[in-house]
Amino acid sequence: MNIIDMHCDTLYQIYNAKREGRTFCLRDTASLLVNALKMKAGGYLLQNFAAFVDIEEAKEILGGEDAPYRYAKELVRIFKEQIAANSDLIRPAASFAELQANQEAGVASAMLTLEEGGICLGDIEKLREFYQDGARMMTLTWNYENEIGYPAAMQKEGSSGYRRGEKRTYGLKETGIQFLSEMETLGMIIDVSHLSDDGFFDVYEHTTKPFVASHSNARALCPHQRNLTDEMLHMLGERGGVSGLNLFPNFLTTDPKHTETPLLEIAAGHIVHMMNAGGSGCVGLGSDFDGFHGESQPKDASAMQDLVWALHKKHVSDDKIDGILYQNVSRLYRELLH
Repeated sequence: MNIIDMHCDTLYQIYNAKREGRTFCLRDTASLLVNALKMKAGGYLLQNFAAFVDIEEAKEILGGEDAPYRYAKELVRIFKEQIAANSDLIRPAASFAELQANQEAGVASAMLTLEEGGICLGDIEKLREFYQDGARMMTLTWNYENEIGYPAAMQKEGSSGYRRGEKRTYGLKETGIQFLSEMETLGMIIDVSHLSDDGFFDVYEHTTKPFVASHSNARALCPHQRNLTDEMLHMLGERGGVSGLNLFPNFLTTDPKHTETPLLEIAAGHIVHMMNAGGSGCVGLGSDFDGFHGESQPKDASAMQDLVWALHKKHVSDDKIDGILYQNVSRLYRELLH
């Protein structure tokens, strides 16, 4: 089996270790849920590595209004440094052709992504700069309002459904609409995970290409505002986009001890529901590994194949399992990344 995972926060963990005087290596640091050896054991084709920035934390650590931008640039530097140091196992991919070349060479691929559009400070030139750095996907918000729009965390009442042309209180700002246009022009994939419901509908209305929710599950099964409604899943699938299964237990179940059903089976249940709502082509993987603490099933990148057993138990066919594990995202990258 091959694996493509649209989201992890491993760069953030490596940066934090460095700040604390410790050394984390992408190759084999055991406490990282994603490292190059675990990826090899898990059969990975590609891992998206997010340059995740908590805007307020960045300002506290680095000082100044441009701190989120500078923080993100350091994560970009770490990405390049770590991938270069482990090129026998993993190499960068900023296009589908590079992904194919790495596969033929027998190594995994690493794609740089951005988690928090506020790192651009509302400046499209900075977006272009991150594209030149190799970033090929960006979540428009994290958990704070920024120059682009509003996060799910601010829209407490949740979705009231899509009505075309409606003015939305927590949607995208004018700058955000401009960012969508530039991202589609550049070939940087728009990621709506963490975005408000209003923002999701604005993205749908103001774009023409497929977009993703890199690490979001089904709200019908776990009513967290970070998850997608069935209507959103349908709209995402209709557009040709993909939602990546998030393994953070808080986005899988409201039962903190998950006493009734093992997490692995709960995760498989989300996948089946998402396929039913949006079509079999709209589901991929977005583990969120290294972005949360506590139990996870699968336990780390080396064990991602455990999902196959759980999906077989749900009577999901092998061809659809291949789609979930890698083919759906591969198809999207073939279409969007040139």
